[in-house]
Amino acid sequence: MNKFFFISFIIVFLFKTQTVFSNNLIYDVNNIEVSGKINNNLDKKKLIKSAIQKAFISFINKYLLKVDAVSLYTTKINTIEDLVFAYQIVENKKKNEKVNILTVNIKFDQKKISNFLAQKKISYADIENISLTLLPILIKDKSIYTLSENYFYNNWTNTEKKIVNINDILISYNLALENIEDIEYINSNKDNLELIDPEKLTSFNNVENYALLLIYFSENKFKAFVKTSIENQKIDRSFDLKIYPENETKTYEEAISTLKEEINQIWKSQNLIDASTPSFLDLFLEVREIKDYLKLRSIFNSLDVIENYSVLEMTNKHIKVRLKYKGKVNKLRDKLLKNKINIKIIDNVWKATIN
Repeated sequence: MNKFFFISFIIVFLFKTQTVFSNNLIYDVNNIEVSGKINNNLDKKKLIKSAIQKAFISFINKYLLKVDAVSLYTTKINTIEDLVFAYQIVENKKKNEKVNILTVNIKFDQKKISNFLAQKKISYADIENISLTLLPILIKDKSIYTLSENYFYNNWTNTEKKIVNINDILISYNLALENIEDIEYINSNKDNLELIDPEKLTSFNNVENYALLLIYFSENKFKAFVKTSIENQKIDRSFDLKIYPENETKTYEEAISTLKEEINQIWKSQNLIDASTPSFLDLFLEVREIKDYLKLRSIFNSLDVIENYSVLEMTNKHIKVRLKYKGKVNKLRDKLLKNKINIKIIDNVWKATIN
């Protein structure tokens, strides 16, 4: 490899760049719709402000714990606008002669968002949309309802149809199929359902993410016990649910919304990143081909957990890169592996090769 290539590469490799509307960063909030009259440029600016504010609420609802998101609902629009890296009007159509509907994509500035959350001492969740297999069991007046006669099984996915923006859905649910072995196992433990081991259920065989939901309903008590396994992390929690004595349907509908939100909170809480405390890691890339450099750079630029990076050393055989990253080091390793960077850790030294 010639010296000129090394020098040129170091210049382009030193700093992480941000791609506009890349669609793979959590800072992109797309397809935000706002409507109103547009008689002049000022009206258009007002609608764009409304889209930016709506995108900010969508962002914090998706990636922050509920208590933290709520605390930011009153953030002033001037503050929110300062967090925007770019916006793009995707569509401008007329609903009628007086009303325009704008569809807008908004990209928030990664560094500004991180600093904003750090100042507020708020962590965000580094998560992706996942698929989860659900088995809801309803226990009503000491009778067990597994699937076909279970309101929760028959209506769990109905609320998803009411969500306008599919990007707001963190978890897509697959309902477990009725299985005779599982029903027998559940019935054999009907006096101690909380002791059921989800891994013994056939419905969860070869399933990466699942949730067993036990819902207890009686005249004076309505609560749920959930056992989850999401990306090999197991968490059990219990929740009290609200009863509307004169309206059973409303009771169940609100319970489904509450339980979905609680499962979302579990998923977020397992993947929180403290933006105020980044860490550093030195990684050695084994050089096999010239294009390995560019591949590595492209992958680093696509990962939100990597704040920036720099080349410390370069030879014909390896490149030593220092990463500044956020979150848990295991999460960083998993993301690199997912992007086809093989990692070997020998004596606490990270050695990488590109697939």
